[in-house]
Amino acid sequence: MKPAPKWMPSVIALGLMAAVLVFWHATTPAAPPEPPGPSTQAYVRMQLSVVRGVQMVLPVDLPAGYDYPTAYHYATAQIADDQTTVSGHDRADSRSVVFYPARNRAQADLPVVVMCVQLTDLKDELCPSIADSRHLQRHYQHTRVAIYATGNAHWDVDTWKNVQLTADLNQVRWLH
Repeated sequence: MKPAPKWMPSVIALGLMAAVLVFWHATTPAAPPEPPGPSTQAYVRMQLSVVRGVQMVLPVDLPAGYDYPTAYHYATAQIADDQTTVSGHDRADSRSVVFYPARNRAQADLPVVVMCVQLTDLKDELCPSIADSRHLQRHYQHTRVAIYATGNAHWDVDTWKNVQLTADLNQVRWLH
């Protein structure tokens, strides 16, 4: 009987390692899919589907220097109790979203802006109704859209005055 070639043990070891890798890959569960990022339509739809109610109105294009929001909020008016509570109910009487200046912009350049939407015929005021240089009042279909700057400084929201609004996420150009 002839002795096995010197390379034979290496080939056998390589074959065994390949078999183990194939078995491991076939039996290891796949990683769960990554959740959609906040700049996607899927993310916004997921945020808004948490509760039914008033539709969210968003800018078609963001004013220069602003980034997409990362969270969407809602509030519910308990008309029977004449109280206003935040979240935890099955109906959104108002929705809001916060727009921050883009990371590459100095915070002193632009204010943080909140966009709050409620039905025009809602008796409770869930979105501020003030109109001054820090508070802008707009309308979109049957909703009132309050756009306002947050913080203690006197910020101007003029750049949001002519922003085109929509409730159709397919028209929002800053979402992917």
